[in-house]
Amino acid sequence: MHHLSEHPHVVRISGAYEDISCVHMVMELCEGGELFDRIVKKGHYSGREAAKLMKTIVGVVEACHSLAVMHRDLNPVNFLLHNVEEDAPLKATDFALFVFYKVEFFL
Repeated sequence: MHHLSEHPHVVRISGAYEDISCVHMVMELCEGGELFDRIVKKGHYSGREAAKLMKTIVGVVEACHSLAVMHRDLNPVNFLLHNVEEDAPLKATDFALFVFYKVEFFL
């Protein structure tokens, strides 16, 4: 997953640490909260704003698929905003359900 965390729209992972009962992940701080909360607060998005968000989300999916990674839980709760600004960068997070898949090409 460290390869994906170099993508500008995926939350960076600084490290993972394990104790007797838990695994603790240290990740990039995203102060803007969840995309879901921003959507609810804003009420609606223009077509242009929605297209910009979708372009980012599809770019993350493309990056995942290029590494044979399937996220399996894409929803507005799993996208964070880097800061509280209106044009804050969107960051994908919560890869807990991800799987690697085998790519086969048929000719």
